Amino acid sequence: MLLALLVISILLAVLELMFQSLYIGPVPVPAGTLMILLTMPWLVRATVAELPSAGGAAAPILVWFLTTAVVGAFGPGGDMLLPLSWQTLLLLFTGVAVGMVCFRRAVDRLAGEAAGARPGAGTGPATTTRKARP
Repeated sequence: MLLALLVISILLAVLELMFQSLYIGPVPVPAGTLMILLTMPWLVRATVAELPSAGGAAAPILVWFLTTAVVGAFGPGGDMLLPLSWQTLLLLFTGVAVGMVCFRRAVDRLAGEAAGARPGAGTGPATTTRKARP
């Protein structure tokens, strides 16, 4: 299942690259950016469910970034899918920012679950003991 999620991450990165330079009439519509906003949180959450570790949380983000960089610069047939424009910067910034937020949330959730699993974690005395005043 983990391999399938990483392949899905690669396919989504390619789709986002193809739809990033979409125009509706004369108006640019960076649909790849919208796709990354919707798919990256799902990818990170699904991967952490399969591999509950920081590496599991980082895997889809790294695969997405590497795929975007390689396919964007050296696309099929020598086509450059990442032209130097504001749309490219928007896609890269959004992908990395959303990925880092998802990574942070996943790692915090894993740390909270690990702290809750330890015996005696979060349990302390209900009252504190003080010395009596003379």
